[in-house]
Amino acid sequence: MAKIAAMPSIDIVNSLRGVLDFYTWCNLVIVRRWPKAPGRSRNDLVMSTAEKFKYVNQAASTLTDDIIQPYKDIAIQTGLSWKDWMTRLYINRDPRVRLIEG
Repeated sequence: MAKIAAMPSIDIVNSLRGVLDFYTWCNLVIVRRWPKAPGRSRNDLVMSTAEKFKYVNQAASTLTDDIIQPYKDIAIQTGLSWKDWMTRLYINRDPRVRLIEG
């Protein structure tokens, strides 16, 4: 992992896809080796959480603005995005909190 001065052009990022991963963190531009899947089977809890994560991310792209707005309201001044909050609420399923769905 390395800190770099500026995000490279999208053409460079796309050409290195699968080799290097570029992202921002705390207003820093970071580059790292592309993450690799482990060479072993994952346990059942990890796999079920991955399925939930996949589902909630796919569902997020189909939500209307009136459903997204409450998540945006929750996220104000928290440092997390509305999608982060939606994902946390869905995966953790706290019985005191109800997921906003269409």
